[in-house]
Amino acid sequence: MAKSKFEYVKSFETEDKLDPGHWIVIALHCQNYDRLCKVHGFKRPNDLRFTQLMEASAKSVMEDFKELVMGYGFLGEFNFVFPKSSSLYKRRGPKLLTNLCSLMASSSVHIWPCYFRSVSLCCPPVIEGAIHLFPDDQSLRDYMTQRQLTCHHHNLFNTVFWALVLKVGLSPEDATILLNGKREGEQNEILFSKCNINYNTEDDVFKKGSIILRTTIQMAVTTPNGLTAQRNQSRVITMYTDFIKDNFWKEIFILEQHTKVNAKTNYLKDFERKPKLLPHSWVVVRIDGKGFHKFSERHNFSKPNDNRSIELMNKAALEVMQKFPDIVLSYGQSDEYSFVIDRYSKMMDRRGNKIMSNIVSLFAATYVYNWHNVFGNTTLEYSPAFDARVVLYPNNSCLCDYLSWRQADCHINNMYNTCFWMLVQVGNKSRKEAEERLRGTFAKDKRAILLSDFGLDYDVEDAMYRKGTVMFRQNPRGIGAASSQLAASKLEHLSGNSQGNISSKATSIEKEEGHCITVVTEHTDMIGDQFWTQRPWILGLEQCAKPLDNFYD
Repeated sequence: MAKSKFEYVKSFETEDKLDPGHWIVIALHCQNYDRLCKVHGFKRPNDLRFTQLMEASAKSVMEDFKELVMGYGFLGEFNFVFPKSSSLYKRRGPKLLTNLCSLMASSSVHIWPCYFRSVSLCCPPVIEGAIHLFPDDQSLRDYMTQRQLTCHHHNLFNTVFWALVLKVGLSPEDATILLNGKREGEQNEILFSKCNINYNTEDDVFKKGSIILRTTIQMAVTTPNGLTAQRNQSRVITMYTDFIKDNFWKEIFILEQHTKVNAKTNYLKDFERKPKLLPHSWVVVRIDGKGFHKFSERHNFSKPNDNRSIELMNKAALEVMQKFPDIVLSYGQSDEYSFVIDRYSKMMDRRGNKIMSNIVSLFAATYVYNWHNVFGNTTLEYSPAFDARVVLYPNNSCLCDYLSWRQADCHINNMYNTCFWMLVQVGNKSRKEAEERLRGTFAKDKRAILLSDFGLDYDVEDAMYRKGTVMFRQNPRGIGAASSQLAASKLEHLSGNSQGNISSKATSIEKEEGHCITVVTEHTDMIGDQFWTQRPWILGLEQCAKPLDNFYD
């Protein structure tokens, strides 16, 4: 990244590496699954189209991440397994989690028409992720067995419930009352006696879930000298079988250590990583495109800037801000976006993995969802992925310097790219020649090249390219969400009341009075004090402490 005086803020970033020698399981859950069912009229109790969509999306993830050895899913959930020996991304948890999460979300939107031909996608999926670390083979087997048992119990209940509603004619309320407290055997009896359905004959894909395995097969290939040779080739397959029995673990997915059937799985919850972010700190979630240089080349993006790509990124960012009101500001440039969450927010109980995965999955899904509206007839060749990280900044000064750093990076990179592509496209230089011409140059040198060689004044270039895109919440009363939270914090300090109660009251007052906090989009300078002094509500009441003190005095 570009060098600037604000680079010290990088010291707040952490690696978050996962312990070596552990199985890594990335558990993904479609957070808005019930809404997708209702809005798109899914068949009950199971919709084969959605199951096939999830399987195909999971296969896309498995094919893109070659180190994944297994996946398992049902309904809106999928679990992906990295081996104990994996060193992908040097085992940085957030990078693994968010890449898988975003690709799963973008793939499901991309291939939706293949399975729901007559049903248009009305709302993109939001996927929440978690990381589990298992130290031995037994705990991995227990976890996968637990998920399959959960699949079975959910499916049995749903099968009985919807049979009572659709076949017997009970209301949903009466069916719920009838099934309340019923055990597995009793549910089976109700299903058979009242609905004439034998659960054992139901489709295994719904009873047992989808298992996706990476296997190695031998393929005949022709060598350069014309001979035929056998080569090992990785292949992803789908099966529907039992995790509970020994056969799977001894013959299909062979484990090194001895394992057995274990009925006690309550201990597994302790293996989930649940990092909780420190309170009263600014939370920044920064999203970056994965391999976007290749992505932009494949889709023929205009150089040095593609307005369509910028518009698409901005649409995705706006959707994220509308979905998560605790985000007070976002800043985007190139293939990255930073989302600033109010420092006093209790969003998702300040669970870092939940926050990251929800934001990055919605961003990726919305990016693909809006592709054809922005790129028209340009076909999306493959699903994009994004990684994300969470960084905490302790005060306003550090947060402002972080945003200044990102905007300085935008300016430096855009000036270089503008100069480089002018040399290539207008100056007829090769890419290598353009690189040589710009090597070791400073900003003043690039400005001189643009002005003398091409008659281009860099300062009159579109501010969207030079400064990036800033989105923030504007309140007609001049008080934003952040300052409401800060006011609540100060009230708590003065009165001893619960911050959460006061915050909710402040929010409800805004709604009752009909005030709507809209999102404003600008391409303006955030380096320096002017941006912040003109918009004091963004950082909150720390910038206007005197009026607040007078108010409370």
